[in-house]
Amino acid sequence: MVDEVRVRDVIALTPLRSIIAERMTSSLREMAQVTLMREAVVDGLVEFRRQVLPVVEDRAGVRVTYTDILVKLSASLLKRHPLLNSSLVDGEIRVYDDVNIGVAVAIDHGLVVPVVKNADRKSLVAVSREVKELSDKARRGTLTLDDVSGGTFTISNLGMFGVDSFTPIINPPQSAILGVGRITVKPVVAGDEVTKANTMWLSLTFDHRVMDGHTAALFLRDMAEALEDAERVRELVGSILD
Repeated sequence: MVDEVRVRDVIALTPLRSIIAERMTSSLREMAQVTLMREAVVDGLVEFRRQVLPVVEDRAGVRVTYTDILVKLSASLLKRHPLLNSSLVDGEIRVYDDVNIGVAVAIDHGLVVPVVKNADRKSLVAVSREVKELSDKARRGTLTLDDVSGGTFTISNLGMFGVDSFTPIINPPQSAILGVGRITVKPVVAGDEVTKANTMWLSLTFDHRVMDGHTAALFLRDMAEALEDAERVRELVGSILD
């Protein structure tokens, strides 16, 4: 006879947790999801933020985060890799002109994904303000339906929790999501020399029904290469101040 396992507690699923459970299960059941992972040297990202942080704080009163910069970088690169900014609906691939970036926000007993609409057309400061405002609303439980609707691509950053890499699940009906790990300083080999660099793991999950691996890999390559060089980051970010 098998001993009965003692139960410490029984936690009822909240309405939010139930919705998350259903959407994530549906996502994995209905899509052919594949995750590509790449460790990137992100000295350019770190240097760009170091350069713009005091200027933006002084002129706009905003503290730009790495997530804010990645939203702008993703928005720019999605214009060059449009299949990652699409959905498979009713047997056809709908490639979107609007670039609406969802930013995953952890809240008590759940996860919500408010959306920065037209992120490619907004300044870095505008994106930073919007991400902070949406995150605050998420934690207060005051997000509207419009705040969480219309996303075409999502970023999930778990770096602040010490996570190196993970396999993010696509937020349907989108076709891709970028997972971001923590930034760590480590030795890397450059040519015949070993140097110190800032590194970060990027995890890109895509729907294989919509695109092939090389299409997703090219986006991930361009993102990783951009993060190495501060001037490349600045070019892709575009306008910084309003």
